[in-house]
Amino acid sequence: MDLEWIVRIVLFGIVHWVLAAVMLQDLATRNRVFGRRKPPWAIIILFIPCFGSLLYLLFHPQIFYPPRPKTDRRDDKRRK
Repeated sequence: MDLEWIVRIVLFGIVHWVLAAVMLQDLATRNRVFGRRKPPWAIIILFIPCFGSLLYLLFHPQIFYPPRPKTDRRDDKRRK
């Protein structure tokens, strides 16, 4: 096997495991998930290299935009 292909496979593996770790951590801390079941998402993330993590991101984009804390509307009116 050519050295270039070995490097590609290793880099692909690194990207997969980094994405999988981030997605599994998010899955573990999330209260609700699409489909209401966490184990199938964990299997998809782990066993479908890179695409499982990307699929999880597609259905749960909040990982990049965490919800802002709700402010009291009375405070907003006072500021205006």
